[in-house]
Amino acid sequence: MKQLNKNIILSNIPKNRVNLDIYDEIESTNELSKDIAFKNEFNLILAEKQTSGKGRHGKRWYSPKNGNIYMSLSTKKDLDYAPLSLLTGIICANVLSEHTKKDVIGLKWPNDIVLENKKIGGILIEKAVVNNEITSVIGIGLNFHIESKEKWWGDLSSFDIGDLRNEIISNITTHIINAYDQTNDNWINEWRKYCIHLDKEVKIIQGDNSSQDAIFKDIDNNGCALLQTDMGLKKFNSGEVSIKGVY
Repeated sequence: MKQLNKNIILSNIPKNRVNLDIYDEIESTNELSKDIAFKNEFNLILAEKQTSGKGRHGKRWYSPKNGNIYMSLSTKKDLDYAPLSLLTGIICANVLSEHTKKDVIGLKWPNDIVLENKKIGGILIEKAVVNNEITSVIGIGLNFHIESKEKWWGDLSSFDIGDLRNEIISNITTHIINAYDQTNDNWINEWRKYCIHLDKEVKIIQGDNSSQDAIFKDIDNNGCALLQTDMGLKKFNSGEVSIKGVY
């Protein structure tokens, strides 16, 4: 396993725009990103291991020292033309697809990266307010090798690309910066291309743990899910429901 390398990661990133810190072990890259002082437009924090990694809804993100990617990119810049979680999912899927067979990487709404119906990565977007300034934190976890703890977890080990972590991190970071610099008017179509459950039956789990079956029809400009239910076409944001029954 090649170690994380600052020079390789920064070699293709626009000069003087990103401050990079690499840790062997840390509680959470996202948590540190909320407090760190900004030296450049973007802060990138990487860790070989997280002891308190987290996913959506406060769930634990299993983060062993197995050569995976645990990264958080933070900025005070604003991006308002697309939801960060879905846009980041597209970027991760595009970059991983360059190193794997075509059409094997998929996305599950709103923030899961999927291979062969197993979750191999996730995205956690958080906001922090310090001195009346908003910091956006983009947390990304990608499994290159993991001892599966649950049946829905997977990894990228079959593609043997673990030694390309530095290049993959660099590419993802560069594309996210580009997304801030230039509007992507085609992001919805790109997301649809990767969605593994478009026009398929899913199970909606709401905050009170009640569930119902629905057909996932589409997303809107805000990244909300448009679901065909017994009560007609309904719109849900990612804070209202979880989608199950996909894997």
